[in-house]
Amino acid sequence: MPSKQVDTNFFDPAYMEDPFPLYEEVRAVGNVVWNQLLEGWVVVGYEEGLSVLTDDGGRFTTLSGDPEITFWFEAPNMIATDGPEHRRLRNALAPLFTRREVARWEARITEVVGRLVDPMTTGGSSFDLIADFTTLPTLIVAEMLGVPADRQEDLQRWSHDIVTNLAFGMEDEAGRDLLRRAATEINEYLREEIERHRRDQPDDLLTAMIRMEGADSMSSGEIRSTAVLLLAAGYDTTAKTMGNALIALERNPDQRRLVASDLSLVPAAIEESLRWFGPVQWLPRVAATGTTVGDTDVEAGQRVYVFPAAANRDPRRWSRPECFDVRREVKAHLGFGYGPHLCLGAPLARLEARVALERLLLLAPEYRLGNVDFGRSLFVRGPESGTLDIGTAVMTSSPEISCE
Repeated sequence: MPSKQVDTNFFDPAYMEDPFPLYEEVRAVGNVVWNQLLEGWVVVGYEEGLSVLTDDGGRFTTLSGDPEITFWFEAPNMIATDGPEHRRLRNALAPLFTRREVARWEARITEVVGRLVDPMTTGGSSFDLIADFTTLPTLIVAEMLGVPADRQEDLQRWSHDIVTNLAFGMEDEAGRDLLRRAATEINEYLREEIERHRRDQPDDLLTAMIRMEGADSMSSGEIRSTAVLLLAAGYDTTAKTMGNALIALERNPDQRRLVASDLSLVPAAIEESLRWFGPVQWLPRVAATGTTVGDTDVEAGQRVYVFPAAANRDPRRWSRPECFDVRREVKAHLGFGYGPHLCLGAPLARLEARVALERLLLLAPEYRLGNVDFGRSLFVRGPESGTLDIGTAVMTSSPEISCE
Protein backbone atom coordinates (compact mmCIF):
# COMPACT_ATOMS: atom_id res chain seq x y z
CA MET A 1 0.00 0.00 0.00
CA PRO A 2 1.34 3.49 -0.82
CA SER A 3 2.57 5.43 2.18
CA LYS A 4 0.06 8.20 1.50
CA GLN A 5 -3.42 7.08 0.56
CA VAL A 6 -6.95 8.36 0.99
CA ASP A 7 -9.80 7.00 -1.12
CA THR A 8 -11.80 10.19 -1.45
CA ASN A 9 -14.93 9.60 -3.52
CA PHE A 10 -14.92 12.25 -6.22
CA PHE A 11 -18.04 10.68 -7.74
CA ASP A 12 -20.15 11.56 -4.70
CA PRO A 13 -22.86 14.15 -5.52
CA ALA A 14 -21.51 16.20 -2.61
CA TYR A 15 -18.30 16.68 -4.60
CA MET A 16 -20.23 18.28 -7.46
CA GLU A 17 -21.84 20.73 -5.06
CA ASP A 18 -18.69 21.66 -3.13
CA PRO A 19 -15.37 19.93 -3.93
CA PHE A 20 -13.16 22.04 -1.70
CA PRO A 21 -13.66 20.16 1.60
CA LEU A 22 -12.68 16.96 -0.22
CA TYR A 23 -9.57 18.62 -1.59
CA GLU A 24 -8.56 19.59 1.94
CA GLU A 25 -9.24 16.02 3.05
CA VAL A 26 -6.60 14.93 0.54
CA ARG A 27 -4.20 17.77 1.42
CA ALA A 28 -4.31 16.74 5.08
CA VAL A 29 -2.67 13.46 4.01
CA GLY A 30 -0.22 14.91 1.49
CA ASN A 31 0.22 16.87 -1.72
CA VAL A 32 0.49 13.68 -3.80
CA VAL A 33 -1.80 10.95 -2.52
CA TRP A 34 -2.83 7.54 -3.87
CA ASN A 35 -6.57 7.04 -4.50
CA GLN A 36 -7.61 3.44 -5.01
CA LEU A 37 -11.02 4.42 -6.38
CA LEU A 38 -9.27 6.26 -9.22
CA GLU A 39 -6.37 3.80 -9.29
CA GLY A 40 -4.04 6.75 -9.54
CA TRP A 41 -2.26 9.59 -7.78
CA VAL A 42 -4.18 12.72 -6.83
CA VAL A 43 -2.05 15.88 -6.91
CA VAL A 44 -3.32 18.83 -4.86
CA GLY A 45 -0.04 20.73 -4.36
CA TYR A 46 0.84 23.64 -6.63
CA GLU A 47 4.52 22.90 -7.18
CA GLU A 48 3.81 19.20 -7.64
CA GLY A 49 1.06 19.95 -10.15
CA LEU A 50 3.34 22.36 -11.98
CA SER A 51 6.04 19.72 -12.33
CA VAL A 52 3.55 17.39 -14.02
CA LEU A 53 1.90 19.95 -16.29
CA THR A 54 5.14 21.51 -17.54
CA ASP A 55 6.38 18.16 -18.87
CA ASP A 56 6.18 17.73 -22.65
CA GLY A 57 5.71 13.98 -22.84
CA GLY A 58 9.04 12.81 -21.48
CA ARG A 59 7.81 11.92 -17.99
CA PHE A 60 4.04 12.17 -18.45
CA THR A 61 1.76 11.69 -21.41
CA THR A 62 -1.75 12.97 -21.86
CA LEU A 63 -4.50 10.50 -21.02
CA SER A 64 -6.52 12.08 -23.81
CA GLY A 65 -4.28 10.33 -26.31
CA ASP A 66 -5.96 6.98 -25.60
CA PRO A 67 -8.67 6.55 -28.29
CA GLU A 68 -10.61 4.21 -26.00
CA ILE A 69 -10.95 7.02 -23.47
CA THR A 70 -11.52 10.03 -25.76
CA PHE A 71 -13.43 8.30 -28.53
CA TRP A 72 -15.29 11.50 -29.43
CA PHE A 73 -12.11 12.74 -31.12
CA GLU A 74 -11.91 11.05 -34.52
CA ALA A 75 -8.29 12.11 -35.04
CA PRO A 76 -5.43 13.62 -33.02
CA ASN A 77 -5.59 17.20 -31.80
CA MET A 78 -3.40 19.35 -29.58
CA ILE A 79 -4.94 18.16 -26.31
CA ALA A 80 -4.60 14.48 -27.21
CA THR A 81 -0.93 14.46 -28.24
CA ASP A 82 2.50 15.26 -26.79
CA GLY A 83 5.94 16.14 -28.10
CA PRO A 84 6.49 16.98 -31.78
CA GLU A 85 2.95 15.97 -32.85
CA HIS A 86 1.45 18.22 -30.18
CA ARG A 87 3.68 21.12 -31.21
CA ARG A 88 2.72 20.67 -34.88
CA LEU A 89 -1.01 20.82 -34.16
CA ARG A 90 -0.77 23.61 -31.59
CA ASN A 91 1.69 25.78 -33.51
CA ALA A 92 -0.63 25.78 -36.50
CA LEU A 93 -3.32 27.58 -34.48
CA ALA A 94 -1.22 29.55 -31.99
CA PRO A 95 -0.82 32.65 -34.22
CA LEU A 96 -4.62 32.93 -34.41
CA PHE A 97 -5.02 33.09 -30.62
CA THR A 98 -2.35 35.56 -29.54
CA ARG A 99 -3.44 38.47 -27.36
CA ARG A 100 -3.06 40.79 -30.35
CA GLU A 101 -5.25 38.64 -32.60
CA VAL A 102 -7.85 38.10 -29.88
CA ALA A 103 -7.98 41.84 -29.15
CA ARG A 104 -9.37 42.33 -32.68
CA TRP A 105 -12.54 40.62 -31.42
CA GLU A 106 -13.14 43.04 -28.55
CA ALA A 107 -15.52 45.29 -30.49
CA ARG A 108 -17.62 42.31 -31.59
CA ILE A 109 -17.61 40.82 -28.07
CA THR A 110 -18.69 44.19 -26.66
CA GLU A 111 -21.52 44.33 -29.18
CA VAL A 112 -22.74 40.83 -28.29
CA VAL A 113 -22.44 41.50 -24.55
CA GLY A 114 -24.51 44.64 -24.95
CA ARG A 115 -27.20 42.67 -26.76
CA LEU A 116 -27.25 40.07 -23.99
CA VAL A 117 -26.92 42.28 -20.92
CA ASP A 118 -28.57 45.60 -21.70
CA PRO A 119 -32.13 44.19 -21.93
CA MET A 120 -31.76 42.98 -18.35
CA THR A 121 -32.22 46.51 -17.07
CA THR A 122 -35.45 47.10 -18.98
CA GLY A 123 -37.06 43.75 -19.73
CA GLY A 124 -37.67 42.37 -16.26
CA SER A 125 -35.84 41.30 -13.14
CA SER A 126 -35.05 37.61 -13.60
CA PHE A 127 -33.08 36.03 -16.43
CA ASP A 128 -31.68 32.65 -17.36
CA LEU A 129 -28.04 32.58 -16.28
CA ILE A 130 -27.02 30.30 -19.14
CA ALA A 131 -29.20 31.39 -22.06
CA ASP A 132 -29.18 35.12 -21.29
CA PHE A 133 -25.63 35.66 -20.04
CA THR A 134 -23.09 32.87 -20.41
CA THR A 135 -24.17 32.04 -23.97
CA LEU A 136 -21.60 34.64 -25.08
CA PRO A 137 -18.73 32.14 -25.66
CA THR A 138 -20.93 29.98 -27.87
CA LEU A 139 -21.80 32.92 -30.08
CA ILE A 140 -18.19 34.07 -30.38
CA VAL A 141 -16.47 30.73 -31.00
CA ALA A 142 -19.19 29.71 -33.47
CA GLU A 143 -18.75 33.01 -35.31
CA MET A 144 -14.97 32.57 -35.32
CA LEU A 145 -15.37 29.12 -36.89
CA GLY A 146 -17.98 30.35 -39.36
CA VAL A 147 -20.90 28.32 -38.02
CA PRO A 148 -24.30 29.64 -39.14
CA ALA A 149 -26.49 31.14 -36.42
CA ASP A 150 -29.20 28.49 -36.87
CA ARG A 151 -26.75 25.73 -35.82
CA GLN A 152 -25.26 27.42 -32.77
CA GLU A 153 -27.71 25.88 -30.30
CA ASP A 154 -26.84 22.43 -31.64
CA LEU A 155 -23.15 23.13 -31.12
CA GLN A 156 -23.79 24.33 -27.58
CA ARG A 157 -25.73 21.15 -26.81
CA TRP A 158 -23.13 18.83 -28.33
CA SER A 159 -20.25 20.61 -26.58
CA HIS A 160 -22.08 20.52 -23.27
CA ASP A 161 -22.88 16.81 -23.57
CA ILE A 162 -19.24 16.00 -24.27
CA VAL A 163 -17.71 18.07 -21.48
CA THR A 164 -20.37 17.19 -18.90
CA ASN A 165 -20.19 13.43 -19.37
CA LEU A 166 -16.49 12.78 -19.87
CA ALA A 167 -14.75 11.04 -16.98
CA PHE A 168 -11.62 9.71 -18.69
CA GLY A 169 -12.81 6.14 -19.09
CA MET A 170 -14.83 6.05 -15.85
CA GLU A 171 -18.16 7.13 -17.35
CA ASP A 172 -21.26 5.10 -16.62
CA GLU A 173 -23.04 3.57 -19.61
CA ALA A 174 -25.59 6.38 -19.82
CA GLY A 175 -22.79 8.94 -19.92
CA ARG A 176 -20.93 7.02 -22.62
CA ASP A 177 -24.11 6.80 -24.68
CA LEU A 178 -24.54 10.58 -24.51
CA LEU A 179 -20.90 11.05 -25.44
CA ARG A 180 -21.22 8.71 -28.42
CA ARG A 181 -24.38 10.41 -29.67
CA ALA A 182 -22.95 13.93 -29.29
CA ALA A 183 -19.68 12.89 -30.96
CA THR A 184 -21.50 11.29 -33.88
CA GLU A 185 -23.77 14.27 -34.45
CA ILE A 186 -21.10 16.96 -34.13
CA ASN A 187 -18.70 15.14 -36.46
CA GLU A 188 -21.43 14.55 -39.05
CA TYR A 189 -22.24 18.23 -38.97
CA LEU A 190 -18.58 19.27 -39.20
CA ARG A 191 -18.06 17.07 -42.27
CA GLU A 192 -20.79 19.04 -44.02
CA GLU A 193 -19.48 22.37 -42.74
CA ILE A 194 -15.90 21.65 -43.83
CA GLU A 195 -17.10 20.77 -47.33
CA ARG A 196 -19.06 24.03 -47.46
CA HIS A 197 -15.96 25.92 -46.35
CA ARG A 198 -13.80 24.21 -48.98
CA ARG A 199 -16.31 25.27 -51.61
CA ASP A 200 -17.19 28.82 -50.48
CA GLN A 201 -13.97 29.82 -48.66
CA PRO A 202 -15.55 32.23 -46.12
CA ASP A 203 -13.10 34.32 -44.12
CA ASP A 204 -13.05 32.51 -40.78
CA LEU A 205 -11.06 30.14 -38.59
CA LEU A 206 -12.32 26.94 -40.19
CA THR A 207 -11.24 28.16 -43.63
CA ALA A 208 -7.87 29.17 -42.17
CA MET A 209 -7.35 25.60 -40.94
CA ILE A 210 -8.33 24.20 -44.35
CA ARG A 211 -5.85 26.50 -46.12
CA MET A 212 -2.88 25.58 -43.92
CA GLU A 213 0.00 24.14 -45.92
CA GLY A 214 3.37 22.55 -45.34
CA ALA A 215 4.32 21.68 -41.77
CA ASP A 216 1.15 23.33 -40.46
CA SER A 217 -1.30 21.44 -42.68
CA MET A 218 -4.03 19.33 -41.08
CA SER A 219 -5.98 16.37 -42.39
CA SER A 220 -9.77 16.61 -42.57
CA GLY A 221 -9.99 14.42 -39.47
CA GLU A 222 -7.58 16.65 -37.58
CA ILE A 223 -9.57 19.73 -38.59
CA ARG A 224 -12.79 18.14 -37.29
CA SER A 225 -11.09 17.00 -34.10
CA THR A 226 -9.61 20.46 -33.51
CA ALA A 227 -12.98 22.11 -34.19
CA VAL A 228 -14.64 19.82 -31.62
CA LEU A 229 -11.96 20.77 -29.10
CA LEU A 230 -12.32 24.50 -29.79
CA LEU A 231 -16.10 24.34 -29.51
CA ALA A 232 -16.06 22.33 -26.27
CA ALA A 233 -13.39 24.46 -24.62
CA GLY A 234 -14.60 27.69 -26.18
CA TYR A 235 -18.12 27.22 -24.89
CA ASP A 236 -18.19 25.11 -21.75
CA THR A 237 -14.95 26.11 -20.05
CA THR A 238 -15.35 29.81 -20.82
CA ALA A 239 -19.05 29.90 -19.92
CA LYS A 240 -18.27 28.30 -16.56
CA THR A 241 -15.39 30.72 -16.01
CA MET A 242 -17.90 33.54 -16.40
CA GLY A 243 -20.51 31.87 -14.20
CA ASN A 244 -18.00 31.04 -11.50
CA ALA A 245 -16.77 34.63 -11.43
CA LEU A 246 -20.34 35.77 -10.78
CA ILE A 247 -20.64 33.24 -7.95
CA ALA A 248 -17.30 34.23 -6.42
CA LEU A 249 -18.25 37.90 -6.39
CA GLU A 250 -21.73 37.28 -5.01
CA ARG A 251 -20.40 35.08 -2.21
CA ASN A 252 -17.98 37.84 -1.27
CA PRO A 253 -20.14 40.99 -1.35
CA ASP A 254 -17.44 43.26 0.07
CA GLN A 255 -15.19 42.28 -2.82
CA ARG A 256 -18.00 42.72 -5.31
CA ARG A 257 -18.68 46.26 -4.10
CA LEU A 258 -14.99 47.01 -4.37
CA VAL A 259 -14.87 45.82 -7.99
CA ALA A 260 -18.17 47.47 -8.94
CA SER A 261 -16.86 50.80 -7.64
CA ASP A 262 -13.62 50.43 -9.59
CA LEU A 263 -14.03 48.46 -12.82
CA SER A 264 -10.28 48.52 -13.40
CA LEU A 265 -10.22 45.69 -10.84
CA VAL A 266 -12.25 43.37 -13.08
CA PRO A 267 -9.18 41.64 -14.60
CA ALA A 268 -7.82 41.01 -11.10
CA ALA A 269 -11.23 39.70 -10.03
CA ILE A 270 -11.21 37.24 -12.95
CA GLU A 271 -7.73 35.96 -12.04
CA GLU A 272 -8.71 35.58 -8.39
CA SER A 273 -11.89 33.78 -9.41
CA LEU A 274 -9.86 31.40 -11.58
CA ARG A 275 -7.64 30.70 -8.59
CA TRP A 276 -10.34 30.53 -5.91
CA PHE A 277 -13.23 28.99 -7.85
CA GLY A 278 -11.83 27.90 -11.20
CA PRO A 279 -13.77 25.58 -13.53
CA VAL A 280 -11.12 22.96 -14.40
CA GLN A 281 -11.01 20.26 -11.74
CA TRP A 282 -9.07 17.32 -13.23
CA LEU A 283 -6.12 17.18 -15.63
CA PRO A 284 -5.14 13.51 -16.02
CA ARG A 285 -1.76 12.24 -17.14
CA VAL A 286 0.00 8.85 -17.37
CA ALA A 287 3.55 8.35 -16.15
CA ALA A 288 5.66 7.49 -19.20
CA THR A 289 8.49 6.26 -17.00
CA GLY A 290 9.28 5.76 -13.36
CA THR A 291 9.60 9.24 -11.86
CA THR A 292 8.93 11.32 -8.77
CA VAL A 293 6.33 13.98 -8.11
CA GLY A 294 7.35 16.02 -5.10
CA ASP A 295 8.54 13.43 -2.59
CA THR A 296 6.46 10.62 -4.10
CA ASP A 297 7.66 7.82 -6.35
CA VAL A 298 5.39 7.17 -9.32
CA GLU A 299 5.65 4.00 -11.37
CA ALA A 300 5.56 3.90 -15.16
CA GLY A 301 2.00 3.44 -16.41
CA GLN A 302 0.33 4.85 -13.30
CA ARG A 303 -2.24 7.60 -13.70
CA VAL A 304 -1.60 11.00 -12.17
CA TYR A 305 -4.53 13.39 -11.69
CA VAL A 306 -3.59 17.03 -11.21
CA PHE A 307 -6.43 18.90 -9.52
CA PRO A 308 -5.91 22.58 -10.49
CA ALA A 309 -8.74 23.89 -8.29
CA ALA A 310 -7.08 22.23 -5.28
CA ALA A 311 -3.54 23.27 -6.22
CA ASN A 312 -4.76 26.85 -6.55
CA ARG A 313 -5.53 26.84 -2.82
CA ASP A 314 -2.13 25.52 -1.77
CA PRO A 315 -1.22 27.42 1.44
CA ARG A 316 2.48 27.06 0.64
CA ARG A 317 1.98 29.42 -2.31
CA TRP A 318 -0.90 31.68 -1.25
CA SER A 319 -1.46 33.24 2.14
CA ARG A 320 -4.98 32.46 3.41
CA PRO A 321 -5.86 30.73 0.13
CA GLU A 322 -9.44 30.10 1.24
CA CYS A 323 -10.09 33.86 1.09
CA PHE A 324 -11.25 35.59 -2.09
CA ASP A 325 -9.23 38.79 -2.39
CA VAL A 326 -9.14 40.78 -5.64
CA ARG A 327 -6.20 42.81 -4.34
CA ARG A 328 -4.12 39.72 -3.68
CA GLU A 329 -0.62 39.70 -5.16
CA VAL A 330 -0.98 38.24 -8.64
CA LYS A 331 0.82 34.92 -9.05
CA ALA A 332 0.59 32.33 -11.77
CA HIS A 333 -2.16 29.78 -11.13
CA LEU A 334 -3.35 26.59 -12.80
CA GLY A 335 -6.85 27.83 -13.67
CA PHE A 336 -6.23 27.34 -17.41
CA GLY A 337 -3.67 24.57 -16.97
CA TYR A 338 0.02 25.25 -17.50
CA GLY A 339 2.97 24.32 -19.67
CA PRO A 340 2.68 22.86 -23.19
CA HIS A 341 -1.05 22.21 -22.77
CA LEU A 342 -1.89 25.64 -21.37
CA CYS A 343 -5.33 26.54 -22.72
CA LEU A 344 -4.76 28.11 -26.14
CA GLY A 345 -7.97 30.12 -25.84
CA ALA A 346 -7.14 31.64 -22.43
CA PRO A 347 -6.69 35.18 -23.85
CA LEU A 348 -10.10 34.95 -25.52
CA ALA A 349 -11.75 33.59 -22.36
CA ARG A 350 -10.26 36.41 -20.28
CA LEU A 351 -11.42 39.02 -22.78
CA GLU A 352 -14.96 37.65 -22.91
CA ALA A 353 -15.19 37.44 -19.13
CA ARG A 354 -13.81 40.96 -18.67
CA VAL A 355 -16.18 42.63 -21.12
CA ALA A 356 -19.21 40.74 -19.74
CA LEU A 357 -18.42 41.41 -16.08
CA GLU A 358 -17.69 45.08 -16.68
CA ARG A 359 -21.04 45.56 -18.40
CA LEU A 360 -23.03 43.59 -15.83
CA LEU A 361 -21.43 45.30 -12.81
CA LEU A 362 -22.02 48.69 -14.42
CA LEU A 363 -25.70 48.00 -15.05
CA ALA A 364 -26.56 45.69 -12.15
CA PRO A 365 -23.89 45.78 -9.42
CA GLU A 366 -26.22 44.09 -6.91
CA TYR A 367 -27.26 41.15 -9.10
CA ARG A 368 -28.39 37.98 -7.35
CA LEU A 369 -28.09 34.37 -8.44
CA GLY A 370 -30.74 31.76 -7.74
CA ASN A 371 -31.28 28.02 -8.16
CA VAL A 372 -27.69 27.47 -9.29
CA ASP A 373 -27.08 23.84 -10.26
CA PHE A 374 -23.53 22.64 -10.87
CA GLY A 375 -24.70 19.53 -12.69
CA ARG A 376 -22.53 16.43 -12.68
CA SER A 377 -19.45 17.28 -14.70
CA LEU A 378 -16.29 15.90 -13.09
CA PHE A 379 -13.93 17.74 -15.40
CA VAL A 380 -15.24 21.30 -15.77
CA ARG A 381 -17.28 22.61 -12.82
CA GLY A 382 -19.55 25.61 -13.02
CA PRO A 383 -23.22 26.55 -13.15
CA GLU A 384 -25.21 24.56 -15.69
CA SER A 385 -28.48 26.26 -14.82
CA GLY A 386 -29.68 29.09 -12.63
CA THR A 387 -31.24 32.52 -12.63
CA LEU A 388 -29.71 35.96 -12.67
CA ASP A 389 -31.80 38.51 -10.82
CA ILE A 390 -31.17 42.23 -11.09
CA GLY A 391 -30.74 43.54 -7.53
CA THR A 392 -31.65 47.04 -6.43
CA ALA A 393 -30.83 46.95 -2.73
CA VAL A 394 -27.41 46.70 -1.14
CA MET A 395 -26.55 43.10 -0.36
CA THR A 396 -26.34 42.29 3.33
CA SER A 397 -25.33 38.63 3.20
CA SER A 398 -22.01 37.66 4.72
CA PRO A 399 -19.06 36.37 2.72
CA GLU A 400 -18.78 32.62 2.37
CA ILE A 401 -15.51 32.79 4.29
CA SER A 402 -14.70 35.79 6.43
CA CYS A 403 -11.31 37.22 5.53
CA GLU A 404 -11.45 40.14 7.90
